[in-house]
Amino acid sequence: MRSKIAVALLLGTLAFSPNLAAAAGEDHSLEQLVVELASKPSDHAALASYFRGKAAEARAEAARHDAMGRAYGGGRLTERQRMQEHCKKISAQNSATAAEYEALAKLHEEQSKK
Repeated sequence: MRSKIAVALLLGTLAFSPNLAAAAGEDHSLEQLVVELASKPSDHAALASYFRGKAAEARAEAARHDAMGRAYGGGRLTERQRMQEHCKKISAQNSATAAEYEALAKLHEEQSKK
């Protein structure tokens, strides 16, 4: 029960203050410490949920940039194309990040069943 509470508290801290990760030290980020504390199935289930949330955030950011890319109009053709390409790249990066978070969530989900 204590480890579950510790993981929940650390995940909550991450959600509200991502800059605290830097304060955890050079060898370990706060996220790494949370993952290292995960020892029970419920800990891994909490981490799976956290990473699924991060994946959803990345997908939302990708969708936002897709919409911005489609919205560019007017101006010179070369400028419009550069801005659309910029949005496309950021969208693709966020989509790839979402896929990585989903894969990490799946790994923790599998560990939660052990």
